[in-house]
Amino acid sequence: MRIDLYHRFLIVGFIGMLMAFSASIALTIFLKDINAVYHLSIYGLALIFIIIIVRNYKKERNGIKEISDLATDLEVKDEALEYNSSNQWTRNFYTDLLANRKKIQQATEWINAIAKGEQLEIEQDQSNHLAGAIKNLQSELIKFRTKEEKRTWQAEGLAKFAELLRTYNDNMRDFAFHIISETIKYVGGSQGAIFLVKKEDEQEYLDMAGCYAYERRRQAKMRIEKGEGLVGQCLQEKDLIYITNVPEQYVKITSGLGQSLPRHILVLPLINNEIMVGAIEIASFKLLEDYQIEFLKDLAKNIAASISIIQVNESTQHLLEDSQKMANELQANEEEMRQNMEEMEATQEEMARNQVELDSVFNAINNTLLKAEFSTEGQILNLNKKFIDFLEWDNVDIQSKNHQNICTDPKQAEKIWSKILSGENLIIEYPTYNNKMEKIWLEASYSPVVDVNGKTSKILLLGEDITQKVANEEEQKRLSLVADNTDNSVIITDENGLIEYVNTGFEKMTGYVLAEIKGKKPGEFLQGPETNQEIKRKISQLLKEEKPIYEEILNYNKAGNTYWVSLAINPVRDEEGKLKNYIAVQADITQTKKSALDAKYKLEAISRSNAVIEFDTNGIILEANDNYLTIIGYSREELIGQSHEMLVSNELKKEKKYQQLWKDLSEGQFISGEFDRVTKSGKNVILKGVFNPIFDINGKAIKIVQFVTDITQEKLLEKENKRHQIDLLNHMEAINKTIGSLEFNGEGKIINANEIYLSITGFKLEDIQGKSYFDLLPEQDRFKPQYQLMWESLQNGKFFSGEFKQVDKQGHEVWLSGTINPIYNDENGLRKVLMLAQFTTQSKQKLNELSGSVSAMKGVIPILELNIDFSLKNANPLFFETSGYSRMTLKNISFENHFKLDKSITAQTILSELRNGKRIETSLQFKTLGGNWISSKVSLAGVQNLDLELDKIIILFTGLMENQIKIKNVN
Repeated sequence: MRIDLYHRFLIVGFIGMLMAFSASIALTIFLKDINAVYHLSIYGLALIFIIIIVRNYKKERNGIKEISDLATDLEVKDEALEYNSSNQWTRNFYTDLLANRKKIQQATEWINAIAKGEQLEIEQDQSNHLAGAIKNLQSELIKFRTKEEKRTWQAEGLAKFAELLRTYNDNMRDFAFHIISETIKYVGGSQGAIFLVKKEDEQEYLDMAGCYAYERRRQAKMRIEKGEGLVGQCLQEKDLIYITNVPEQYVKITSGLGQSLPRHILVLPLINNEIMVGAIEIASFKLLEDYQIEFLKDLAKNIAASISIIQVNESTQHLLEDSQKMANELQANEEEMRQNMEEMEATQEEMARNQVELDSVFNAINNTLLKAEFSTEGQILNLNKKFIDFLEWDNVDIQSKNHQNICTDPKQAEKIWSKILSGENLIIEYPTYNNKMEKIWLEASYSPVVDVNGKTSKILLLGEDITQKVANEEEQKRLSLVADNTDNSVIITDENGLIEYVNTGFEKMTGYVLAEIKGKKPGEFLQGPETNQEIKRKISQLLKEEKPIYEEILNYNKAGNTYWVSLAINPVRDEEGKLKNYIAVQADITQTKKSALDAKYKLEAISRSNAVIEFDTNGIILEANDNYLTIIGYSREELIGQSHEMLVSNELKKEKKYQQLWKDLSEGQFISGEFDRVTKSGKNVILKGVFNPIFDINGKAIKIVQFVTDITQEKLLEKENKRHQIDLLNHMEAINKTIGSLEFNGEGKIINANEIYLSITGFKLEDIQGKSYFDLLPEQDRFKPQYQLMWESLQNGKFFSGEFKQVDKQGHEVWLSGTINPIYNDENGLRKVLMLAQFTTQSKQKLNELSGSVSAMKGVIPILELNIDFSLKNANPLFFETSGYSRMTLKNISFENHFKLDKSITAQTILSELRNGKRIETSLQFKTLGGNWISSKVSLAGVQNLDLELDKIIILFTGLMENQIKIKNVN
């Protein structure tokens, strides 16, 4: 590059300055005595050159900086950038900077245009790399925007259809139309349809569920076989089909613009869990892009899932309806079988639990029971202290006493002794007398003790003082006698108004039994929509205030019938004045309240439960209720004023019987029966009911009212019912081969017995035929009132399940577990009574032995039950009495805070030992409700479930027996 004059001057000045300094240094070295003026001259000249160089440098630098500052500010106009310089380099710099500024301005304009979404045509310039980069940026942004728009379109579409799928999931037809119509609109198609996969004779086909074309709903009826057309091919291949060259006659759309032919067809399979449930067919005038097809694929999965759910719901609904119909027919037998199985399983589980519990606790409480030992002649061998205290035999020679000194009734004592000596175990309650001749009651469990030779060596009695219990039962019987022999309703609730007891008068009045309503509030089921709301609010307020209530109120019984009662509710308080119970007494005053409303309710009930239509005497329709319109399919406007003939077939119109019908009705005859009718859609229905002529005051028929019910479905089910009846008979035959059965007539006389019953009891049919149920009972049970009540209840329609005691031919007691069921004839009259039961004599005997032993043991020692996580589960009355806790408060305390084990024993040690089948003897302290700590020797035993896993922990407070009186005083 050629150096201009300005820069030459700078270079000459710089060289001259160097030469001046060099000359000064040389003169100083070689001419040491040179005059100082020479040096000053040289330095002056150098200074002049330096000033010239610095001045020109600053001038050029300021000029360049000014240009640079203006050039980088794009808001400054080009005219403000004019700059003249004699320096060629500066002028070149200015030219280059101005050119770059124009490129930046142009790039800025392009970028702003691109940001606004404008499409630019940018010419490719090899020297302008910035233009090329912006052109590439525009291309990439267009691609990105396109992809983003497609993704947004897909996401918004899926969200929209997710809401539609949730909205229209009740009815398949509406679901199909709304989904296909919205799909066609969203993808810009012209028409489409949804098909559902169905089966007929194991062959799959497609049935059109919804169709949409040219913004209108189309008739949705079409069946496509597998492999037929594109849709049938989709069913066969279960894959997407997309063609863009549609045959001329495949599909046409007719509109105001004429006939047009879509050129693109897309068929999508609807697959859910690898099962094809349907297909979607979409016709379009324009080509569907890949992102639209991908969207439709995703949408198809969601639609398939929704169709599956709807189909499952519809199928479930049909199954529930079928199940309900079957359940109505099989309910009696299924209930009997279920109860039999439950009773058997409960008995077996109870036996297993009692056996495990007995094995765990027997050794620890063996010496803590009310116990007596007798010789086989009845002589007393030994009495424990508890028994002596019970009889108050102080300073009495026990060896001189015998069994009759305890069981004072000679006949009863002789009978007990004969059974025990025959090897039986016996549990019995009887009165005796203490040393003061006071009557006391004893619950005694007798067990023979055999020696190594299997002979009875002595008799063991384990007993419990039940004097107070018997006294309470007598009191309860007297109170129950009063409550059960009044027609008034008696209800006892807890302090929260929850039912604890109702008498038989309540059950007769309402139809509810205690088991159905226990734990509920009376108002929840006795009061209904016609009950006076103001009275209900008044009663609620008085209950909150714990005040007595005297009101009259309308109630509903179990059958839904209303009745009026005079109601008296009184709060019951304990000794401390705290609310304990409510007692409500209700008297039926229905007849004095109901007469004015009776006719109205009857008419409304008939209209609600029947289809009703009115005619004049010529058969012209005057009125029809909604039930009738629903059955026949016509609207009220279509029927009123039309002849009855529009509701019957052409064949029936010609019959003389039909023509005679209206003649008889016009003459005032009452006609009932079953009538064939034709609905609006042409479907035949069968109506059962009556034609009732309505007369004027002169006795002339002025109109006809028909009350009917639709029995079409019942007729269709009659054949099915006959088949089910055969199945039921087969079931009964199978039951007869596995379970003992007895049949009685309505008076309780035996009319039949199966082979199982006869073979086990030893009877022949002629031995018991004609005898009553009471002849099969043990002699001492034949006159007990509960058996008479049982037969009265059976005659009233109630069934019984449980255990039944009878005697066999030899007079031995046998036990059966099963049900006694009343069987009715078609007129709802009692035809016979059927007992189905299994013999459980041996199981019952063993269970009685175990239950008696466990009950006796639990009555003499405090026992606490824990879960395996050491949470408190339950306790016997003695523990509650000792600790002061109740059953409710016990579950709210923690073992860790209220119980202290011996330091050498930990919870893990206990669980480990008990799981290995061991028992632990140790000491334990526990905190009573009053805050006192009590120490006792304890025995810890584990109880296993039927799977031999540790189920609970039992703590036996063996050390408390000696200090029982002392502990009571502490608490």
